[in-house]
Amino acid sequence: MLTYLTRAIVRIRTRLYRATVQLKILIVPPIVPKIFSTLLFLMLLALYLLSPLSNTLFLVSLAQESEQIIQAQRQTIPNIIEVEKPPTCLEMGKELFWEQKYSQAIKQLEQCIPEDPDNPEIYYYIGQSYFQQGQQSTQKRNIIKATRYYRQAYQVSDTAIEKYLKKIEENSDKDHTNDYFQLAYIYEIRSLIPGVDEYQKAIDIYQKLIAEKPYHTNVYYHLGWIYYQQEDYQNAIDTFFRYLKPGLKSDFVYYYLGLSYDKIDEKEKAEYYFQLILKEFPDTNFADLAKKELF
Repeated sequence: MLTYLTRAIVRIRTRLYRATVQLKILIVPPIVPKIFSTLLFLMLLALYLLSPLSNTLFLVSLAQESEQIIQAQRQTIPNIIEVEKPPTCLEMGKELFWEQKYSQAIKQLEQCIPEDPDNPEIYYYIGQSYFQQGQQSTQKRNIIKATRYYRQAYQVSDTAIEKYLKKIEENSDKDHTNDYFQLAYIYEIRSLIPGVDEYQKAIDIYQKLIAEKPYHTNVYYHLGWIYYQQEDYQNAIDTFFRYLKPGLKSDFVYYYLGLSYDKIDEKEKAEYYFQLILKEFPDTNFADLAKKELF
């Protein structure tokens, strides 16, 4: 999630601009989808429909953590905000994305491509928007729509990966922490689809980030969840504790700590973390999940 200050700035600028300027609609040719097995994908997606609610909550929580890490890299914020200056095309698209207006976000972001065709962040947020639409369709048990959205998400995220790698290679002397983080996150969320396993690619990038910049402890948030998905429960526990060590609190982390302890048959510790969610985060979706584990 964008920091409150940054998101507020973008939102104000975006809305003022929309109120005073009529945007021109640029028609962008649709990207031709890659050919792959529709039948296999539908079978895998049918299995995915049985996935627990925690996968959806995972996406929301990790998206927020991802944006926090990226924003933490911004070293300066302008002291003077020129309200009359319109927000960039990308800023407007990102704002629509965080408002969960995914169709509008895609249309807006596609308009940015002719202006900046090599900017990987444009493709990153288009892919994220399609993926979120796929999640919504999955929850509604609409397999056909979900399949279409996931295909588009995969295709656009492949383009994002290509653009990130090109950017890193051509500017090897610059700091690419944000780029690496978004690359890892692409691999991470794509692994939520049955039949896709790119967790190791994400792990390799996250471990590289931690080795080079150990103060990015939010990376442990992601690594812990990946280890849980790989059924490496003790490693998940150890990693989540490294996230909590600075004194951080998280219903997401508490929940997966509880599940991890339950998996290794340490019931008392599992119950402790489920209860901790009810105590510190009583009005959240993870509190509802914790109650199901306890009662």
